[in-house]
Amino acid sequence: MKVKFFCLLCFLVLGTTLKLGAQNRFKASGIVGLNLSQIDGDLLTGFDLPGLHAGMHVSAILSERWELGVELLYNQQGSQRNLYSNSQSIYDKIRLNMVEAPVQILFNEWKFQLGAGLSYARIINAEVTDVSGAIITEQENFRNDLINVVLGGTFNFTERWGLNVRWSRSLNNLRQNRADGLFVTRNLGIRALYYF
Repeated sequence: MKVKFFCLLCFLVLGTTLKLGAQNRFKASGIVGLNLSQIDGDLLTGFDLPGLHAGMHVSAILSERWELGVELLYNQQGSQRNLYSNSQSIYDKIRLNMVEAPVQILFNEWKFQLGAGLSYARIINAEVTDVSGAIITEQENFRNDLINVVLGGTFNFTERWGLNVRWSRSLNNLRQNRADGLFVTRNLGIRALYYF
């Protein structure tokens, strides 16, 4: 039921984006970029698992400096073992594929835009590999819904192109059972924006 609701929401927002993008009160952009992420609690270190980050952004212009922004994104996050990872970790790699809907308040100054807000993320699927290479996804019991805090900044090179850096952190535990330990996702995204 939640997936159907989210698909309907995506359809409505994207349709509204095309319809309202030409009006002065709204602006829309396409987003494509790269994520570097990690999960606190899995004993793997570093932001060294690249992932795809793509979607759409719509802003309601509140004043000359202030906007309210909503995005619909496909987002890959997770973590993977490297040379500095704790040898006691049972994990080799954790990959999370999700859809995400951030809502942010945005402040504009010259060619810069700063934003802060919250996002809802829904895990579409996950794949967890242990150190032996075995798939152990079913044993992990991850929750499907995450709430994240989001901070970001954009530099607009032209009226059409901008470069955004975005940091996010989950506020709730990725694991459904707290007795299994605390898993908190952290993500750093570098994104190109094209304004329609």
